[in-house]
Amino acid sequence: MLEKVWEEYNAVQDQLEYNDDDETQQHELDREAVTETYCELKARIDRMISEDRRARDVSSAESQKRRATHDYGNCLAPKIKLSTIEIPKFGGYIIEFKHFHDTFNSLIINNQVLDDIKKFHYLLPSVTNEAHQLIQNLPVTQQNFHVARNLLCDRYNNECLIAAARVKSLLSLPVINRESATDLRTLLNQFQSNLNAIKALDLSIPLHEVLLSQILIEHVDEVTRKQ
Repeated sequence: MLEKVWEEYNAVQDQLEYNDDDETQQHELDREAVTETYCELKARIDRMISEDRRARDVSSAESQKRRATHDYGNCLAPKIKLSTIEIPKFGGYIIEFKHFHDTFNSLIINNQVLDDIKKFHYLLPSVTNEAHQLIQNLPVTQQNFHVARNLLCDRYNNECLIAAARVKSLLSLPVINRESATDLRTLLNQFQSNLNAIKALDLSIPLHEVLLSQILIEHVDEVTRKQ
């Protein structure tokens, strides 16, 4: 566009200079001034075009690099179909409550797509036996979902009772009556599993006090034990 205007200007300027009888040669002076302006303007435009082209080349190169990296990563990524995580059933065995509670929270409670009514419908079939009896008579409403959760947590989310149940499991480990590497390994695994579970509770009292308390409780009558 600029070159076309420049050609048209030169054609008109040539005609003016050809017909110019003025000794001051004003038209020639005008040509020099316009030529200088034209050259400066063209140089500036060429520089801007060059900078823009370089910027687009750099952007294109970075885009291609990101695309190649993404495609390469997708090629390396294994095509794994993950199995569906099922909500564990909880029937009132207090040792199993932590696992049930945390899994249910992750899959259902933290799912923002579900409202409280739907969460309640997921909760009801997930509890069995005495745990189900605790909440089965509650009408399925949004408010009652929170009531049901609180009832379960108040009954079973008791770290002292969980610790006591774990210690009881430790004290009731089977006795090995014959030399057997398999039986010994099973015994050690059960022992370590219960011990790690107690430590994971992060109780405010020392572990040895938990153990001693449970040993003492096991040797008193039922009325005293309840108290």
